[in-house]
Amino acid sequence: MRRKHPNPFKPQKMSVLLCTLFVLFTIVSTEQIATSVNVSASDQITGSAIFKPPPNMDTIKKEVRVLKDLVYDGTKNSFLDIYYPAHVTEPLPVVLWIHGGGYVGGSKDSRQDYGMALANAGYVVANIDYALAPGQLYPGPVLQANAALQFMALHAGEFGGDMSRLFIGGDSAGAQIASQLAAVISNQKLAGAMGIRPAVQAEQLRGALLMCGLYNMETVRATGFPNIDLFLNTYTGSDQFESFSRIAELSTVDQITPDYPPVFIAVGDGDPFASQSAEMVQALESQNVAVDSVFFEDSGKKLKHEFQYALDTVDAQETLEKTLDFLSAKSN
Repeated sequence: MRRKHPNPFKPQKMSVLLCTLFVLFTIVSTEQIATSVNVSASDQITGSAIFKPPPNMDTIKKEVRVLKDLVYDGTKNSFLDIYYPAHVTEPLPVVLWIHGGGYVGGSKDSRQDYGMALANAGYVVANIDYALAPGQLYPGPVLQANAALQFMALHAGEFGGDMSRLFIGGDSAGAQIASQLAAVISNQKLAGAMGIRPAVQAEQLRGALLMCGLYNMETVRATGFPNIDLFLNTYTGSDQFESFSRIAELSTVDQITPDYPPVFIAVGDGDPFASQSAEMVQALESQNVAVDSVFFEDSGKKLKHEFQYALDTVDAQETLEKTLDFLSAKSN
């Protein structure tokens, strides 16, 4: 089912509208500032910015088919794009991608080049949108992502996808959602507490791809990430997110079991969330979960938040290659 464009918006209370506009302005401004590229980070590349396509994007566009705005659920903003190789000769692993944006902004559309690059390497990629806060609060996006998995369980084969080789990934807030969904699938206690029936079995989930995310709600404020309290307060519908009654569910570091899937995790050395990724690795290793990390520690590059999307830079390109190596190794 294709997307139906909505009618012009209905009037809302002025206070709610102003709050929403402020939140959206803040996340856009923060994303632009936090992801500005330090030229010294990639000496061979100059003039880079976030959400830049890879050098071979023209070739990728010829080799990858794109289906836009498929409806995967009845919840608001439940649309996904599918990217898959034009010439499929055998079933391919599936990647579900969840965009970031502080739970209040962001879009699958800005992640399309990245998703197509993954597809070009031999994957069926489902790149999802979801309803945003404050219009939808926690745990809405987790439920929608699970619904997207249900959609793919029914339809992946139409695009050459093999759901027995599934990966879930995301960036920033999307990485937190992806990490939590992986925990729901692999941790029956968490799934029960959240009242979620996972759309797939744990053995189908081959890995998680986590980029520049947040994973510990007890320590995330200390990172100093711009407006982190605004984002998490808005997402949880609380005045102080730490006191939210269900906040422990969002701390993936506390929800990992030995059944958690292998993880590829990356973050820039200049990202305030670098410590969150380090905590996530420590939690994974404590449960003997396999993890591959790209942290740029002591590199002096000062790569900012969401560096991986500047695919015209050497650092992003090399991280993408390592991501593809992980996918290949865990797909077989």
